[in-house]
Amino acid sequence: KHNSSGSVSVQVIQKVKGQNKLIKTIGCATTQQKIDKLVIAGYEEIERITGQNNLFLSDKDTYTEEALLNISNSDIRTVGPEIIFGSIYNHIGFNQIEE
Repeated sequence: KHNSSGSVSVQVIQKVKGQNKLIKTIGCATTQQKIDKLVIAGYEEIERITGQNNLFLSDKDTYTEEALLNISNSDIRTVGPEIIFGSIYNHIGFNQIEE
């Protein structure tokens, strides 16, 4: 839920007789990383309350998602075939072939 202050609240809601009932407020955050962590915590809370496992989120997914939250575009290096195979191609003489 978006708040007037610009922050986002993550809440566990249950629909009862067509009405939304607040079960628990997980927390409030302003950055996307913190919001994502609260959403994960919300899914874990739903799992704990209902005793049912989520079909699409496992512990392994949670750990992976938490690790990926700390990675930015500047941390990612594109590795293309020319970087991987370039020295091998040069070593076997492909760089000597005229086009």
